[in-house]
Amino acid sequence: MRVARLTVACCLLAAAVAGCGSGSVGDARTTPQALELKALFADLAEIPRGFATRSRSGWEEPFKPVVRECRRLFNLISGHPVRKGLTATATATYLGEGVGQTAAVSLAVYGSRQAAAQMDELAKASRKCTTVRDQTAGEVNRLTVAPLAVSEEVLAGGGIARRLVGRVGGYPYEMHLIVAREGSAVIGLVNAGMSGPDARTTEELAELVSRKVATLDL
Repeated sequence: MRVARLTVACCLLAAAVAGCGSGSVGDARTTPQALELKALFADLAEIPRGFATRSRSGWEEPFKPVVRECRRLFNLISGHPVRKGLTATATATYLGEGVGQTAAVSLAVYGSRQAAAQMDELAKASRKCTTVRDQTAGEVNRLTVAPLAVSEEVLAGGGIARRLVGRVGGYPYEMHLIVAREGSAVIGLVNAGMSGPDARTTEELAELVSRKVATLDL
């Protein structure tokens, strides 16, 4: 009886975080699919000139947005996608030559229906994310969101592209953010820096990532 009560208590505690009996994000980062994704993006020889080919782990968001919808977009890029139906997730970051320049890729694999549903939700979130502000009191980090012009091919699967411009830590800062879908994979990409990223380079990065993901059996 004592063991049974302990089991129930553990399930209740887990349910508060992820649901009793469901897989954790940690599991999704170590599945065979996730390891395949990490291997694919560990050394990206075809990356546009100006970026390191070898990746670093994760993406460190410049600040935590106060608006929930903006936070959802940042969470995807930083490797914390919605967990429902998630089977694999991986992130990679590539340092650029510009001041504070970083390109980051995040991949979240779901079932095909769930991937489409996640794209719909992310598109809705993007429409409500018009200004990205810091939730820390007294901070002045603020980015204004506008559309980013990219080709229709990049936005296949109901994708979105945004240009975020403003100041972070008191310095000028610009971020290009793209969310797209390739089969059952939701792709998040950021190209950001203080010197201002190039839109064409952002598009090339998005096209490269989509091509790479398309070669996998997801």
